[in-house]
Amino acid sequence: MIFRLSAPRGIFTRLAKPLGPLLPPRASFSVNAPSLRDIPTSHVDLEATFEAACASRVIPGAVLIAGDRLGKLNYRKAFGVCSVLGDLQNEPLSVDSVMYVASCTKLLTTLAALQCVERGLVTLDEDVRPIVTELQGLDILQGDGEGDIASKRKNTTPITLRQLLTHQSGFSYKNNEPLLQQWRKGLPEAERGSSTSLRGRFLHPLLFEPGSNWSYGPSVDWAGVVVERLTASNLEEYMKQNIWKPLGISDMTFFLSSRPDMQARVAHMTRRVVSDTGSEDEVLIHSPVQPVLDPDMEDCLGGGGIFTSPRELFNVVRAVLLASDPSASDTAPIPPTQLLRRSTVDSMFQPELGESGRAALQKVAQIPRLNRIMGDMPVSAIRDWGLGGLLLMDDLPSWRGKGTLTWGGNPNLTWWIDPKAGLCGLYAAQLMPLGDQKSVALTKLFEREMYARLVAASSD
Repeated sequence: MIFRLSAPRGIFTRLAKPLGPLLPPRASFSVNAPSLRDIPTSHVDLEATFEAACASRVIPGAVLIAGDRLGKLNYRKAFGVCSVLGDLQNEPLSVDSVMYVASCTKLLTTLAALQCVERGLVTLDEDVRPIVTELQGLDILQGDGEGDIASKRKNTTPITLRQLLTHQSGFSYKNNEPLLQQWRKGLPEAERGSSTSLRGRFLHPLLFEPGSNWSYGPSVDWAGVVVERLTASNLEEYMKQNIWKPLGISDMTFFLSSRPDMQARVAHMTRRVVSDTGSEDEVLIHSPVQPVLDPDMEDCLGGGGIFTSPRELFNVVRAVLLASDPSASDTAPIPPTQLLRRSTVDSMFQPELGESGRAALQKVAQIPRLNRIMGDMPVSAIRDWGLGGLLLMDDLPSWRGKGTLTWGGNPNLTWWIDPKAGLCGLYAAQLMPLGDQKSVALTKLFEREMYARLVAASSD
């Protein structure tokens, strides 16, 4: 497979256990200052704060990009270095450094699926099991409340593209769900599936009847398979012709080993760990879990398989913001750079969850670490899920507005699109673990400053 970050990690109820024993920290930096509480959360000198954070190894580096709909704000800056290993400590991170963007991939797969809807190849609410026959006859596991499987039954409910795009299909990441872990342990070794294929990773029982609840998992990976079956092409080729090429994107791929030019610009994965010296200090080490190139994944993972640069990923994010403008075209043919009709883009920002799904999502937000993973918004803020990401249903003062769509990726990447403010942005890093407190604090600082600068630019 291309990378070994384990299976992409869900956030429905539990986090996967930490990775196994870490390699000796051949390249490490003490993180004595500043602490999380020392990172400002009000108006500050953004650049000085990030330069200090990188210099003192609070983080190894980050790329910040933001822009508004009208062109009044166009911010892009890289801080820090590509790696904490050897001579690479002197190589600056840049907006063109190549990163594993993990679940940021889900936004692109959603765009591809919605293009298929616009072209009449499928509807959001038809049963996709005849298209992806692997989804037929799946079991639904029922727990006993103690983490054990009490019973199972065959699913007879249609699975729709809408459910796949909004995590309402019944799938969940098995690394985080005891029922799925128990199910897998009960399989003969030969039937456990290969981690190098999408089916080997994600073809497993459901946890609830499709459409009846919400659980973050590999649903969007299966939506990517829907696109592949409808278009008779793999997801990379489809995106290349229908998303990347129209936006002028050249540095994006599911198969990094096929792109030596991109390999040469890879930012290494770093991990924050507690020092083994007996102190409470944290250190940054060159992670023993790196995106690796051999052997390749057999399939395109539409839920978390893309490698690209922050510059290229932001091009996709901004394209969605621009297509949400009232002046954007809503009749065919639309300009190639628009990707989707305005009305389709508008639908991405509409709440999709039912009562039980919203309750499940709000329950996740009450767990501090999981809330950090979802952007660390106030617990009281109402959340829903749109076509493409987490949807904010409240206004947050001096920050995200109601209707903001957001998500991110495992190594502390976050993108957001705020149609109300006409602003979008991307915080991109390669630092584990997911939901790292210092990274989340810096991400919020960046976002708030972009809102402040947009207000200032708009008043000029």
